[in-house]
Parts: sequence; C-alpha cells; structure tokens
Amino acid sequence: MFKILNQPGWNYKLSYDGVSILAPTKQDATYLAQGYGYALSETAAKIKGKVRIGWKRCKHPIEFYGWMASRQALAPAITAERLLPFKGTVFSSQLELPIALLRRMVGAEENELPVSIVRQDNHKQIIVNQPMSDMLQTPPEIATQRVMTRFWLAEDLEELERRLRSSSRFTWTYSGGLNEQTWAILTTEFEAFEVEGVWYRQGICLTSPQFVPIPPGAFAPA
Repeated sequence: MFKILNQPGWNYKLSYDGVSILAPTKQDATYLAQGYGYALSETAAKIKGKVRIGWKRCKHPIEFYGWMASRQALAPAITAERLLPFKGTVFSSQLELPIALLRRMVGAEENELPVSIVRQDNHKQIIVNQPMSDMLQTPPEIATQRVMTRFWLAEDLEELERRLRSSSRFTWTYSGGLNEQTWAILTTEFEAFEVEGVWYRQGICLTSPQFVPIPPGAFAPA
C-alpha cells in the first residue's frame, strides 16, 4: 500500500482524528479502498481514529474506522453504505456487496444514463442510480426492493431471458412498466454477469422513455 501512496500524485498526512489520504483521482481512491480496505481499517484501529481517502474536488471522502477491522465479512465483501461516498447518487438494497458489485455501483454512480442491476435468481432489482430512480418516478428505497417480473409482459420477459442466455451483452427495444401507473417503450443495453456464483443483469437505458397505454396483462403478480 505504501508503494502506492509514495507514487506521484498521492499525498497523506496525520491529523487530530486520524490519517487523511489524497488520491490523484476518484478511480484511484476507489481502487485503494477496494484493494486495501482491511489494512486501512486496521490502521484506523491502531491509531484509534479513522482513515479518510479523498481526491481533488471531493465532497464525500471514503472513510474507514477501527471497528471494521474486526468484521470478518469485510475480507470478501465491504459494507457499501459505510465505505463508498455515493451520498444519494446510487442506491442498493444490499448492505454487504462483493467487490465486483461495488465496482458496478461506482460505474452506475458515474453514469449520467439510468442504470439498474437485477439479480437473476429472484429478479429483484438491487441497485439503481439517481437517473434510473428519476426515470422510474419511484423513490430508490422502493425501486431497490422491486421484483421486476411484475413490470414485464410475460412474452417479453421470456425473450429477455433467452437473449441473456445466448449473448452476454445486447441492446433491445421493448415495452415495460416504469411504475404501477406508467408503461413505456424503452431502449436498453443489457449485460449479464456473474459474481461469486450469482448471475445478475445490468440495464442501461439509452433513450428517453416513450409513454404508451398500459397493455392487457401488464402488472401480473410476480
């Protein structure tokens, strides 16, 4: 870790409440947090303070506390709510996320387009960014609890599953529910990916929704 901190563009200093690290970019800060989270937590425990990672024009630094070093769950997974500085720009209904999903959250937070991630085994939408929450006209606390089978026509959902099995990434125009009162035509880039034996699909909406009448058979029970 010190090899990274001693590279050009990095800086760190002691303060009254712990250690402050200045990274060259937000991506560098995220890489350090993901790769050395446990060591940074141990450092916070030893100094009885916290370790803060910031970057230029950073408003919400990544922070590590001593109590995190005692949590065995932080070795394979990091608590997204406490470690990543999203602060209302991307949302997840899961507090414990594998590193690969944390990277997806970083990407969603930085994307200006609507982004969502759905677990394939239970069809639960677990991650949305602010543009997706706005497009769905739904608070993120509700959007990240939804079982998405209700917002698809049965034949379109079958076609989606078929395409995900045959191609890991594709773009598709289809119709779906934004919320319980609104149906729209959407063009979305879908990507299937696996994390620790669980399959997910990411959707990035590429165009503004075209509102249409709610079709027969919509909003069927999950």
